[in-house]
Amino acid sequence: MKILCWRNALSCAAVMTISVVALAENHNGANNGNYEKSKVLKVALWGDEFYNSDPDTRQAMIDQTIESMNAHHLDFTIFAGDTKNGSSECSDTAIGFEPMQIFNSLDVPTLYTVGDNEWVDCHRTNNANPNGDPYDPLERLSYLRATFFSQPYSQGSKHPIPVERQGGFVYSENSRFVSSGVEFVALHIPGSNNNLVTTDGECFKKSNRTWDDCDAATAEYQARNVANLEWLHSSFDKARARDLAGIVISIQADIFFPFELSDGGYQEDFWPQLDPAYNGYADFFHALVNETQSFSGQVLLVHGDSHYFKLDKPMINDVDTDGRLTPNFTRVEVFGSEDNSWVEMTVDPSSENVFSFVPVFLQ
Repeated sequence: MKILCWRNALSCAAVMTISVVALAENHNGANNGNYEKSKVLKVALWGDEFYNSDPDTRQAMIDQTIESMNAHHLDFTIFAGDTKNGSSECSDTAIGFEPMQIFNSLDVPTLYTVGDNEWVDCHRTNNANPNGDPYDPLERLSYLRATFFSQPYSQGSKHPIPVERQGGFVYSENSRFVSSGVEFVALHIPGSNNNLVTTDGECFKKSNRTWDDCDAATAEYQARNVANLEWLHSSFDKARARDLAGIVISIQADIFFPFELSDGGYQEDFWPQLDPAYNGYADFFHALVNETQSFSGQVLLVHGDSHYFKLDKPMINDVDTDGRLTPNFTRVEVFGSEDNSWVEMTVDPSSENVFSFVPVFLQ
């Protein structure tokens, strides 16, 4: 079976010789919901990985993480964005060939969520090519879509699984599948304010952009924001229609940063600044609150961005009255930056909380 190829540094379109049904039957567990609902899954959560400028050290980190994941007999992994750091060149190799090699080295498939370092921040002068020319973020986004999301399959050449993608080429990075009574959703919500540009600082910091460039960035955000909300709502509709035990939503951005949510910080600081005119995550979070609080199953938000492992429940039932936490909502932020540790998630649809977590520390 020949699955993935690197073709002229432009596309890794799959050469599929096995049907979707056969792929689903042959893979252990992650098979678009055809597996028994009682099956327990093991899933790796990771992202923002391998931020090291020394090639040998970086490769050692990559090898250690791959070997660790392969030794844990996982069903699949969820990569929450940022395949490189924010200050290195946005070349085809850095955002395309190298991460594809990493995904293909794993024994299991990967659901890949796009981060800001792959495209949003590529206008920065410190991301420029060797000639000193910054990249065009919108061109980089098109490149990512052609390279990773042109086929209805996950990342990983050894055991790719079928996934549903949104629309045609545009927004194809939004994907989902159902396995063991749980829906797994990738949603394109990157850091750097989700590519919404509203201030001089957001437009010009570390950049030679003009306001025309930044207006184009905002227009991209506005269109994708509509598509993201449609994908979120339809994913919850599917979960309700199938009476699923839970839904996992993977994004890249830490939408809660930099707020301290405890001791009233959620109500007094975080919630009031969720103005969609300035906050690129406001519409998403308000929709997520409404969907979660009208869903009977468990909801898990997985993200990266801030490089600090967290496991908490950052959603209040009613900001204006009781102040209690929403019991069916959980957030996991993955490790990242210089720390190549990862999180092993157990998915047991027959258990009360559905999701449980063990951090896997790598030294």
